Amino acid sequence: MLRRLYEEYDLAVERILIKEYKRLGLTMQEMQVLLALFSIYKKRRTFSISAIAKRIEYSTNDIGGHIESLLNKGFMLISLESKDQREREIFELDPTFKKIQELFKQDDVEKIKQQEESHIAQTIRRFEQGLGRMLMPYELENIRVWYEDKTFSHEQIAKAIDTAKEKISIKYVERILNQNIPKEIEIDDEVNQALDEVFKKMK
Repeated sequence: MLRRLYEEYDLAVERILIKEYKRLGLTMQEMQVLLALFSIYKKRRTFSISAIAKRIEYSTNDIGGHIESLLNKGFMLISLESKDQREREIFELDPTFKKIQELFKQDDVEKIKQQEESHIAQTIRRFEQGLGRMLMPYELENIRVWYEDKTFSHEQIAKAIDTAKEKISIKYVERILNQNIPKEIEIDDEVNQALDEVFKKMK
């Protein structure tokens, strides 16, 4: 997806690299070599250290070392291509696009994790305030199931607590929720794992 956005819609992947190179595990020098490769990538895929050297002020030996590091870290590929009965080295930057996508995906999972942690804490606090005591382990387990199984949204849980008012209890709120069970929401394995981490912290 990122590659298509870059090639067809001029996605500013260079800006992303400048901002995120440390989180991607790159040194400043490796990032600059990678930026030079992206500059070449827009015009051709032929690999040439001299072409890189025209764009950054590093020696060819240094560039060669950084290229080797980028290959070892999985940010690029170099292969041989036959054209007009001649072989030439070409490079691919697909691995870089994949690493950026994975970084953004991890960020999304972390945001979901933080949001769920906040929602769970809010729900527990509201029950404890309404009941005037700490929740019992089985009550915490009920709340865990609500969020982990995604049977009910946080908004539905909050509304059910509002409806319960002074009759608030786990069983009564669950009865209100079960009166109108929504369609099950699909959730991927990574989000499930994030939710598991949230509840492990609470134990």
